Amino acid sequence: MSQAATLLDTRSPFGTYPAERMVRAAWRLADRHDLSKGLRRRIRALVSRFFKGPYDLEADGLKFRIYPGENYDDRKILAKGRLPEREEHRLLEPHLGEGKVFVDVGANIGSYSIFAAGLGADVLAVEANPHTADKLAFNVRANGLDDVKIVKSAVGPREDTMPLWLEPSNCGFATLVQDLTTGEWAGDWSPTYVKVRPLTAIAEEAGLNRIDVLKVDVEGFEDRVVLPFLRHADKGLWPRVILLETNCRPYWSEDCLIELATRGYEVTGRTNDNMVFELAS
Repeated sequence: MSQAATLLDTRSPFGTYPAERMVRAAWRLADRHDLSKGLRRRIRALVSRFFKGPYDLEADGLKFRIYPGENYDDRKILAKGRLPEREEHRLLEPHLGEGKVFVDVGANIGSYSIFAAGLGADVLAVEANPHTADKLAFNVRANGLDDVKIVKSAVGPREDTMPLWLEPSNCGFATLVQDLTTGEWAGDWSPTYVKVRPLTAIAEEAGLNRIDVLKVDVEGFEDRVVLPFLRHADKGLWPRVILLETNCRPYWSEDCLIELATRGYEVTGRTNDNMVFELAS
């Protein structure tokens, strides 16, 4: 993380680091999915050595300072010239707008939070990785958004301090689940200790009296964010809509899907990595 930290620039004005044509071409090559996963990984390592960032660019009309050498979302924005998870955005857009409240747990660099704020929503963005939270704060300022509040904390069932596992090639994939750092996602993981707070406490401190949309993307810890909240929060604070990352479902301690159904949530959308639930009227 020390090398990555030296790259972080949250002071220079947006536009200081233009993404030139060669940079974009190199990252498009590294993102080619007609290549094997192993070859893509080798190309990415080479491209990261010469074009690790930062770069300033706009995607779907929103401004981001990105570091493609160390984050998957940044690479996608640079390679494709648009926001990642566009299908998820399409599913959420009807539920966002002026006066809506969007809570983003696992906010990363802000591709959801800034999108929601751009539609007029009031946003509470929660990010556990301090390094990533600083990038998020820069991107919020670059877009001139006043309706985004950032909380630097992990979210879990109780007040605690826990190791957050980080992998330098994808800092947005930080996880509190150590078992996830082996096997398919094995890499150069290392822990940093972070504060963990229940979502009920974070929401109360932020003065929330409603949540229209809750998005939770915390790499296998989703159950320990959502279920304690539903069990302890006043029902009036239950989100009308939940976007839940499910691609790390095998690492959950409890199956969120069963309890969401018993509490009146219906599945109204799904993508490869996420599911959308709406609270029945």
